[in-house]
Amino acid sequence: MIKDLTHSIRAKGTLMAIGILFFSCFLSFTMMTILFFFLYHGDLSIREAHAVFGSFMLVTLLLCLALGGSLLYLAMRKISEPIIRISNSAKEVAKGNFSVKMDYEGNDEIGVLARNFNLMTAELGNMVYLRKDFISSVSHELKTPIASIQGFAEMLQDKDLSKEDFRSYTSIIIEEAKRLSHLSSNMLRLSKLDHQFIPENRKPFSLDEQIRKTIVLLEEKWSEKNLELNIDLAEIAYTGDEALIQQIWLNLLENAIKFSVKSGTIYIQAKRTPNNVVVEIKDQGIGIAQSDQARIFEKFFQGDKSHSKEGSGLGLAIVKKIVDIYAGEVIVESELDQGTSFVVRLPFRN
Repeated sequence: MIKDLTHSIRAKGTLMAIGILFFSCFLSFTMMTILFFFLYHGDLSIREAHAVFGSFMLVTLLLCLALGGSLLYLAMRKISEPIIRISNSAKEVAKGNFSVKMDYEGNDEIGVLARNFNLMTAELGNMVYLRKDFISSVSHELKTPIASIQGFAEMLQDKDLSKEDFRSYTSIIIEEAKRLSHLSSNMLRLSKLDHQFIPENRKPFSLDEQIRKTIVLLEEKWSEKNLELNIDLAEIAYTGDEALIQQIWLNLLENAIKFSVKSGTIYIQAKRTPNNVVVEIKDQGIGIAQSDQARIFEKFFQGDKSHSKEGSGLGLAIVKKIVDIYAGEVIVESELDQGTSFVVRLPFRN
């Protein structure tokens, strides 16, 4: 219990004050004992004894004040020193230096403050890095379709352009415009999800029917690659924002189609447990490297560039955000050249 008390700054200050007071009293008692000893055994008159006693008391008082003040100064300096260091470190953080670290290892309030300060600077540094990386990624993703649209639009000004080239160039411009629109829509959606700005329209709906509709919606894409869909969907009634949750299946299925080899198979399974909805979407595509799996839900991350496909790198980030809103989880299992499995668990909510 004594050890726990000494972890508090107030307790430390109180113990130091008690210690200084005790030391002063002990010193005064010792000096008074010595004085009475000499007065008792000495041959002094009452007047001389009073004079000696007064002088001795003054010396004792001054000595106690000097020693007590010195000890109090050293004690307060020991307490205030880490606070001053934290204050100076905070000034460095205000200047934009997020590499500042506090090495105070105490278990008192200042120790807690120092650890929280280090956590804050680490988070701020990470936010600055992510912001710079986000701006760089956005600039790159926007630059490509804009440059393509500009280039082919300039080619359309050629009066000698054949009808075949004209149709080809306009098709490319339309596709790049769609890509740009899709990217901006995803960026806006992700921004709203980040700031919890999407009003949730919760209502009961058939989740298995929603997945079937999403499959039909993407039929053109999976038919183009001659993919076989193995579908096993239990009847599941779920309460939530239907449009928001559909974005999960839409992005995961688009991802599975995009990375599947031609004439491959995509497995889609949905089942219910006592507490959760469990949906698995598994493909036989190129897979994801082990080193990339921890980062695939980051904005604009597209993994190994040798396996890169056309896309914004925002789909899985959107999936993760929506799943987090519903206090669920999304798990990825993948092997290179073997395929990828995404398992989504959404809890039932009363």
